Amino acid sequence: MSQAQPQDNRMFQEMKKAAWERLRSCDPLEIAKKAGVLFDEKERVFSFASLGKQIRVNYPGFQVEGALGEWHELVILHYLEMAEGTPLSKKLITFGQLPQGLVRGGGTDRETEKALGEYFGDGKVEKIKEICEGLGAKIVESKADFTAVFAFLPRYPVTMNLWFGDDEFPGTGKLLLDSSAEHYLSVEDAVTVGMILLEELKQ
Repeated sequence: MSQAQPQDNRMFQEMKKAAWERLRSCDPLEIAKKAGVLFDEKERVFSFASLGKQIRVNYPGFQVEGALGEWHELVILHYLEMAEGTPLSKKLITFGQLPQGLVRGGGTDRETEKALGEYFGDGKVEKIKEICEGLGAKIVESKADFTAVFAFLPRYPVTMNLWFGDDEFPGTGKLLLDSSAEHYLSVEDAVTVGMILLEELKQ
């Protein structure tokens, strides 16, 4: 599903409206503290980076500027609403290892492994690096052939590990979350995060 064109626009708008209503009952300073974002009390706006884009969310309207599409916007709203301020554990997990993530998360794991192999399995490192850095990622050393960490949201990093193909085996890859992810987004939102990132990498 493209984040830019929800299948059921009416249902999507209802989800966004519900998120707005829940957020308006929250203290903006508490939101900022738990989500790890800046809140300018004079301008009444939250600001932070996501996938290399500067995001601004006004208060109390919670209109989002800079998002990569409507699904990205909804995930941002849910993040601001759900963030608990839990520190990152530095322990990586698959989507399927999220609480209640066995079915939907497991499907995302399989889809991302296949897609990343198709996109980047040829091992063209400089091209891959350029794409990842264009989305605000940091390239880090790991046991994989290539690893990039994307700041999807301030306290919601997504790690991409790639293993390049050869004459015997095709390339493959994984998207991984910090084990604290459950304290910031639901499983459904996590799946959306994976799909948004895959779409941006493909483009």
